[in-house]
Amino acid sequence: KQSGKEAATHRYTEEEKRVLADILYAYKGQGIKSSENEITRIAVNFIVQDYKKSGKGSVLEKVLKALNE
Repeated sequence: KQSGKEAATHRYTEEEKRVLADILYAYKGQGIKSSENEITRIAVNFIVQDYKKSGKGSVLEKVLKALNE
């Protein structure tokens, strides 16, 4: 685990916030502590690593193309 030092602001929809809260609650029930920040950092790191590995075949590429159709 690393602690991030760079400040950032993320804007979530109500649905995204609800789902994140549900996920955190489910893990808390299993005795696993986490936070929205930690989940967001995991997601960002996953996307970055996938992009570095897969480039045009990455999840990011596919989603961005779909959003821009």
